[in-house]
Amino acid sequence: MEIVYFEPKHYEELLAFSKKEWPQKPEEYLRYRLFQIPENIEESRFNFMVVNDEGKIIGCSLYMPTKARIKGKEERIHWCHDVVVEEQYRGAAGLLLLIEQGEIKSSFGFGNSEINFRIQKELGTKYIGAASHYLLFNFWSYKLLLHKLKLIKKPAADKYIFPDKLKIGRCKFRKISNVDELNIPDNGYWSDSSVDIECVRDRHFLKNRFFENFIKYHFYKLEPDDASKHDECYFVVRPSTEGGFPVLSIVDFRFNLKKPEQFQLIFKAAAKIGISNRFPLVTLRTSVKYKKFNLYPLIYRTASQQHIVGFPYEPNLRLFVTNADSDADFLDM
Repeated sequence: MEIVYFEPKHYEELLAFSKKEWPQKPEEYLRYRLFQIPENIEESRFNFMVVNDEGKIIGCSLYMPTKARIKGKEERIHWCHDVVVEEQYRGAAGLLLLIEQGEIKSSFGFGNSEINFRIQKELGTKYIGAASHYLLFNFWSYKLLLHKLKLIKKPAADKYIFPDKLKIGRCKFRKISNVDELNIPDNGYWSDSSVDIECVRDRHFLKNRFFENFIKYHFYKLEPDDASKHDECYFVVRPSTEGGFPVLSIVDFRFNLKKPEQFQLIFKAAAKIGISNRFPLVTLRTSVKYKKFNLYPLIYRTASQQHIVGFPYEPNLRLFVTNADSDADFLDM
């Protein structure tokens, strides 16, 4: 068996393998991953497969290319997504795949399975941070028990209403439908440079990730006091499922770290959407720290953490990571 790096000629065979391993994922997903997210075809070549002696694909490790500001310097990086090996090959082929992953510099990943976590630990992998899981409860949270008992069904996605404007105290969020409605910071980085690693949110990323995706997202930006200034706060949500429960997922966000009250505004705005649509939970997974418990809105930071891997970086870095960087957002489509 050997490692083969992706070329467009491999697409149909990789698609067939993907359908077999992830039957719940639509066909558009792989095409989006390989041809729309990369800025050029060369970036697709970082995806690789394990093939057996007959040349058949038996495993793969796919990457989403992007950019990040790391210790003040911009670098090309790759988020590792969609790692799988056919069960009967998970010994040698799995090890071959993990070794090859280590050869790709400036690569990141989070959301490892328990098995993968143990393997990475044996290989001496360094975890540079962790993403915490936040749950926002409301009046409709009593429905969690009803869903658990299968007494009620998840509403259809088109039944939810996402308002054009949200007023939170004296602040307003406006729903936008085009990336050109944003006044993006010139360098594509929304937070101050005190963050060790921040993934870019430039026009290419935001356009392809949220506005021209096969998944429907709802993008809200905080209206600035001065329209001539760059935007500095936004959040993105979509209906999703976690643990079998319907939830409103905060997929991505940015705010000015020098204005932590903006993080609270994001929570309040998402909670307002959740209540109006009778979601029993609003959820967020991020490396950005918030208090363990908050009364209004009612927020609880669970003990669950997803370890973040970064090659070849040192542990305990200050990161700005969300579900939009991992493949966790694509688990329910």
